[in-house]
Amino acid sequence: MTEQSIPRVPLPTMRAAVADDAQPIVDLRDDLARWITAGGIRQWDEGDLSPTEVGDGIARGEWHVAEVDRRVAACVRLVWSDAEFWGDDDAPAGYVHGLMVDRAHAGHGWGRAMVEWCVDRTRDAGYDVIRLDTAAHNPTLVAYYRSLGFDPVRETDLPARFGRDMRVVLFERAI
Repeated sequence: MTEQSIPRVPLPTMRAAVADDAQPIVDLRDDLARWITAGGIRQWDEGDLSPTEVGDGIARGEWHVAEVDRRVAACVRLVWSDAEFWGDDDAPAGYVHGLMVDRAHAGHGWGRAMVEWCVDRTRDAGYDVIRLDTAAHNPTLVAYYRSLGFDPVRETDLPARFGRDMRVVLFERAI
């Protein structure tokens, strides 16, 4: 079955993540890290994200999830500043991180729907720009974010805390 023949399925309702969602979010990230790596792209490594780190973000209200059959099937982290990636250009905006869809639900348009959900939250917060980043060597995601109306701003090095040499593309979209 090709992606074009996969029927569109509406994104389940997004909700604020709770403490019990930390491990499922980490598990989803690790599953996707294995899948991406198996496809020849080293963007995320298994174990990059800890339950404590996710739990801290949940406590700050940053993580949001969509469930299918009471399981986290998709998630995103939305923050209002991102000096770690954007440096001195840490303008008021919505910053999208951790956009993930379980492979069992891939191809239904959920990634696009979650980006638009983030756009709505960003607009509601009074900002007119949304930003995100992706690995520069991942042409599929670079093209995907362009297709969602994001323009590349520049490339930069992945922050040192991630422990690997990698360039990332910083994207933004006016809303």
